[in-house]
Amino acid sequence: MSSEADEIRADFLAEAGELVQQLGARLVELESRPQDAALLNDIFRTFHTVKGGAGFLELQPLVELCHAAEDVFNALRAGRRAVDAPLMDAVLQALDQVQAMMDAVAANAPLQPAPQALLARLRGLAAAEAAPLPPAKAARKPRQPKKAAPAAADTISEDEFEALLDELHGKSKGSGAQNPAACAGQGAGAGAGSAGDLPRTASLLAPASPPEGDTSKPPPAETTVRVDTARLDRMMNLVGELVLARNRLKALSTQGGTEQMTRAVGELDFITRGLQNAVMQIRMQPIRKVFARFPKIARDVARSLGKQVEVELLGEDTDLDKNLVDALADPLIHMVRNSVDHGIEMPDERVRCGKPPTGKLVLAAEQQGDSIVITVRDDGAGIDAERVRGKALEKGLVAATEAAQMSPEECLQLVFLPGFSTKEQISDLSGRGVGMDVVMSRIRGLGGSVRIESQLGHGSTVHIRVPLTLAILSALMVFASDRQFALPLAPVLDVFELDPARVEKLDRWDVVLTRRDVLRLVYLEPWLGDGHSDGKRHVVVAQVGDERFGFVVRMVRGREEIVIKPLGPSLRGLAGISGATVLPDGRVALILDFAGLVEAYRRTSMRPRPEAAHG
Repeated sequence: MSSEADEIRADFLAEAGELVQQLGARLVELESRPQDAALLNDIFRTFHTVKGGAGFLELQPLVELCHAAEDVFNALRAGRRAVDAPLMDAVLQALDQVQAMMDAVAANAPLQPAPQALLARLRGLAAAEAAPLPPAKAARKPRQPKKAAPAAADTISEDEFEALLDELHGKSKGSGAQNPAACAGQGAGAGAGSAGDLPRTASLLAPASPPEGDTSKPPPAETTVRVDTARLDRMMNLVGELVLARNRLKALSTQGGTEQMTRAVGELDFITRGLQNAVMQIRMQPIRKVFARFPKIARDVARSLGKQVEVELLGEDTDLDKNLVDALADPLIHMVRNSVDHGIEMPDERVRCGKPPTGKLVLAAEQQGDSIVITVRDDGAGIDAERVRGKALEKGLVAATEAAQMSPEECLQLVFLPGFSTKEQISDLSGRGVGMDVVMSRIRGLGGSVRIESQLGHGSTVHIRVPLTLAILSALMVFASDRQFALPLAPVLDVFELDPARVEKLDRWDVVLTRRDVLRLVYLEPWLGDGHSDGKRHVVVAQVGDERFGFVVRMVRGREEIVIKPLGPSLRGLAGISGATVLPDGRVALILDFAGLVEAYRRTSMRPRPEAAHG
């Protein structure tokens, strides 16, 4: 395939693919708003657009499937039938097939035709007459025409396809391009191009020239450019190297540099920060790209289990690094399936408990400082902390003495241990608890943390916190055991010098009484296995979940922008360590993870003796 054909295929995959990703949420919305004319038209246009692009690329199996689905929505728009469960099941299955075909196109694999049984179901739904609508509802449907709308054509004209592509960009042309919905019934067999007819099809992606004598204003200039993600990654890597060079120059300027050098380094620092922020903004994507698939996933799981679920999405416009958008997809899909499979009860059970038969699942995202917080909340049965404690003991995942001292909140976190499950039977929907450790490890691998809270009978909430970007981090540089480490700055609340006389013993922890609360201490030096050092020590106060902890270090050097580097095989997966960075002097410093430090410190037997810990 020539480069021009490759560009056309790439445009099709990028633009039509984005519409297909959003289609699942729109179809689930339609189930609750079946008479929403705008939503019906929107879904119809999406299938029509994908069909048009597939036709120009000669992807006949995709054309045939989209045509069949399009005819179903033509019947709905014409009022010949109503939205019901069998119809929704069929069109959602069609969407799965469309997505599979789009994936095959992206992989340059041959397309397999859609199952004939599915095509027959869709054609039957489009042809069959549904039961008449109640008079009150029919009266609220002024869009209903007096005669049936014509069936959609297999092919579309060049002008129409160009208009469809423009619509994907949010543009409208004044050159007579047709409205996709209005021209749905037009045939254009003679005017349709093909992927092999490159001079014609390649021009479809360029702005159309206005007809001769047209005095209308030309269309606005294109304001967006599609950039290959590999180029963005390379740009971010170069910015990272620039940050490292900037850090080295700053270190040199503090070792006896001239006033002019100090001023020049300050200007370089200012420019580097601006460039860094600009590149990060380019890489940002709304989390809507991930969230859009969840209503359909939740519905599919609920239907297979005989449950009912309503999904609410909040904070869909929250931006985060594109690599995080991709990396979060699998863990969040698992959490959604887990909530529907484990948490939300059967309809009759919910009614007995005084709840509505339909469960509610809420996914929310918001930015908090340099982090993104994502919550997955259901109003289901909740988790019994005592049962979790007993199951962990039964499986030998915790010692009896340790389990006895755990609070209910700490017991809930045991569900993330490898091999933990409270279910007697295993299903392939969400693993029935098996795999929650994989969710935890993947989020930890992103430099994030996961925490669960639950109230028996009222539901559960999983809190996921990840950094805004995986490339550059604002860090607090500290010393422990004469080695330098980086602590993520976003959760840090305070730093103070430790007074040994104020340290007390509470349960298994050394604590310091502060004005706000009792601060549990985590000593980094014994945890790192390097013994204890005498002299002054400082406490870095950080928020970990709902609690504040004090992390005891020898010295705090200050704040620094660092470039995150992946860990080597020997350190990968160690609790409390999320990455590494290169220091201005060329040495490597480990990036520590607060939540991992607390978990490791809680479970390790290396507790500092009071006399050694207090200096």
